[in-house]
Amino acid sequence: MIKANLTCPHCNYVQEIEIPQNSCLAFHKCEKCQKIISVPEKSKSCCVVCEHSDKNCPVSKNHG
Repeated sequence: MIKANLTCPHCNYVQEIEIPQNSCLAFHKCEKCQKIISVPEKSKSCCVVCEHSDKNCPVSKNHG
């Protein structure tokens, strides 16, 4: 199990989440403000883990 620190772009709350091992995480609900965290349309990130956390997901093409 790999974990990442996900920062909410709405309220800047940092929460620890488990990174899915075989898929991308398209959405996540913030524990603090309860808003949905998603990837901006113009982003090159594949998921919220790659866009808003301190790690990349295992299926990311943007490793490195």
